[in-house]
Amino acid sequence: MGSSTRVTLADVAKAAQVDVSLVSRVLRGESVRVRDETRERIREQAATLGYRPNAIARSLRSARAGAYGLVIPDFTNPVYAQIISGAEEAAAARGSVVMTSTGSGWDPVAWYDAVDGGRVDGLLVAGGPMLDMSRLAVPHVLVNRATAGGRRYVVLDDAQASRMAVDHLVELGHRDVVFLGGPEQADTAQRRRAGFEAALRAAGLAVPRARWDADYTAAGGQAVMAETLRHGPAFTAVVAANLPSALGAMEALREAGVGIPDGVSIIAIHDAEIAEYVSPALTTVRMPLHQLGSRAIDLLATTAADEPIEEVVAQPMELTVRASTAPPPR
Repeated sequence: MGSSTRVTLADVAKAAQVDVSLVSRVLRGESVRVRDETRERIREQAATLGYRPNAIARSLRSARAGAYGLVIPDFTNPVYAQIISGAEEAAAARGSVVMTSTGSGWDPVAWYDAVDGGRVDGLLVAGGPMLDMSRLAVPHVLVNRATAGGRRYVVLDDAQASRMAVDHLVELGHRDVVFLGGPEQADTAQRRRAGFEAALRAAGLAVPRARWDADYTAAGGQAVMAETLRHGPAFTAVVAANLPSALGAMEALREAGVGIPDGVSIIAIHDAEIAEYVSPALTTVRMPLHQLGSRAIDLLATTAADEPIEEVVAQPMELTVRASTAPPPR
């Protein structure tokens, strides 16, 4: 076949010396009565000729687009790579792909309208502008976020992650612990703060009266930690609500001449490869982000658009102890 000519089912049928309809059913994996050698001959000829299914024609026949949309806050936060990976793996198992966007690079309303026109089979919303999801024709599920009154979401056990972080610091002997939180309006930040405060109370420790809320970025974490060092109470340990905030806080501590962990211990919620390569290596609570993305796709694919999805992906969650935490200075 010429390089500019698309191989068709008819080409494969001619080469395999069978009917076109039989080729179509075999290559779609349908249950059909045919000899094993015939089935194998069809597949061999399809591979030899370089046959590729026509995605447009297939979607018209099946009323499926063969793709899912995924909206994330931004591409700079390394933890979202794990959600994307999990979603892509689950989508591939269903013969689909994932199209990822921040949904806010140009016009979020126009972006949602574009994907709502049959270009995707479902939409995962892990970030970006929160529009009125009820206006969408395409099925959707919120990922790692939930809204008041919303009934289609898949989230993590954020409160438990904070409790694990606090328990680790308390076991090391820390009694003066502060929380470097996230955006006050973010439900993830609210759950993580609630878990932090509950863990302090359970340990018989005082909850700091002041709040130090960053914006889930390294720059935000650096600025808020610098402010905490200037005006906050004395402390020996920090629980950072996310990984970028923790990295920024570490830089602020270094700039202030505070050693890590001999002066202050720090632990972050979420884990990524970069946490192993900063100095000192950062202790984290590793969350099931890959499983979160995978589970969101599976639920979106198997749940009717008008049925609720209210699920917490709690496992596996693991405390990963590295060099940034140690007993408090005497």
